Amino acid sequence: MRYLLLPISMLLCAAMPAHAQVSVGIQSHGVSIGFNVSTYPSMVAIPGYPVYYDPRMNSNYFFYDGLYWVYQDNNWYSSGWYDGPWDQVGPQYVPAFVLRVPVRYYRQRPAYFAGWSVDVAPHWGEYWGNDWQQQRSGWDNWDRHSVYQAAPLPAYQAQYSGSRYPRAVEQQYSIQSTSYHYQPREAVAQQYYQQHVVTSATRSGTVQQAPSQQQSQVRQQQTQERAKDQAQQQSHAQHQQKQERANAPAQQQSQAQRQQKQERATEQAQQQSRAQQQKQERASAQAQQQSHAQQQQKQEHANAQAQQQSHAQQQQKQEHANAQAQQQSHAQQQQKQERASAQAQQQSQAQHQQKQERASAQAQQQSHAQQQQKQQHASDQAQQQSQAKQQQQRAQPQQAHAAQPQQQPQQQSHGQQQQHAQQPAPAQQGPSNQPQQHQQSVAHDKNAGQKGQEKDKGDKKDGGGGGGPDHN
Repeated sequence: MRYLLLPISMLLCAAMPAHAQVSVGIQSHGVSIGFNVSTYPSMVAIPGYPVYYDPRMNSNYFFYDGLYWVYQDNNWYSSGWYDGPWDQVGPQYVPAFVLRVPVRYYRQRPAYFAGWSVDVAPHWGEYWGNDWQQQRSGWDNWDRHSVYQAAPLPAYQAQYSGSRYPRAVEQQYSIQSTSYHYQPREAVAQQYYQQHVVTSATRSGTVQQAPSQQQSQVRQQQTQERAKDQAQQQSHAQHQQKQERANAPAQQQSQAQRQQKQERATEQAQQQSRAQQQKQERASAQAQQQSHAQQQQKQEHANAQAQQQSHAQQQQKQEHANAQAQQQSHAQQQQKQERASAQAQQQSQAQHQQKQERASAQAQQQSHAQQQQKQQHASDQAQQQSQAKQQQQRAQPQQAHAAQPQQQPQQQSHGQQQQHAQQPAPAQQGPSNQPQQHQQSVAHDKNAGQKGQEKDKGDKKDGGGGGGPDHN
């Protein structure tokens, strides 16, 4: 009957009917917290606190005083097994050491945690109000040098995962009652074991006596133990008095030596336990620092990658913008060059056309001058021919004048008329040369007439009276 050795309060609570038990802070049973823990978590001790947490889990998941604790959707939940079922616990009944966990170890922090220091506990008084602060006054004041040892982890639960995980509550309590013998400190944890573990033991038939019989047996055992203790104390006191009277000096020395030895042993044991605790704390702190450093490295690596990606995107955008600007400037330069080249081509074409027009004008002028020269030459030849004919015609009348001196004036006038009639017409020239040719022809006729008159006068002088003999 091993369960009869449990504390009296636990047996009394277990023996009470279910409707008579007082629920310490548990608001509801079998609550879903929104996520599942598929395998046994890797819990790590928080330095300076009798609380564990899982650094690899993305949730506010803790272990304290034999129970798992989760802060989800602004509510606290507890369970004796790592994946529930969960009981919702009121904020006024949550253990103080769970509330004292620094913000740093909350892996999924609510929005109202922003701005709070990560090295201190959350400001629960600000969130839950003055009523809660008055009920839980002094929850954040405690001696950090007198922290009791953390509860052992329920490692036996590691073999129950997947399909082997006990979903039935009675099965969980039965396994826990035989595999985990930790005695909790907090009222909520004690209630859990009183309601579930001891109740499961009574249901399985380990405690078979009625409530009244158990109470009477417990009272009898208590009275018997008290009587035995009193008798032993009296006999021991009498025996001690006799020995002290007989061997007072030796006993005092031996007691002093024993006390010194005991104090030294206790001091050594305390020092060893402290050293072990310090080693454990250092190891847990180092593990936490390593995990924190790894997480920081991962975050820094992710941030560096994000910065590199954003920098690369910015560079691409800048390069794209620069390329567009260069293309625009290049297009503008090309347009300017094309305009300038078009203008230069137009100017060169205009100059070339002007040169061609000047050259054609000069060629026309030259050809026109050559034509004028040819026409003048032809007119000069025609005049020479006409003068030659006139001379021939003049020579014929002189011969006839020797035979007929009287008819000379008439023949001369008649010869002049024939000369004017036989004289060829001037060649057609351009409008600019016609007045000049006409003046030349008139001047030539005048000269020819004057020459003819002079010649006639000479003939008259030579002939005398109309055909007389030549005195020369």
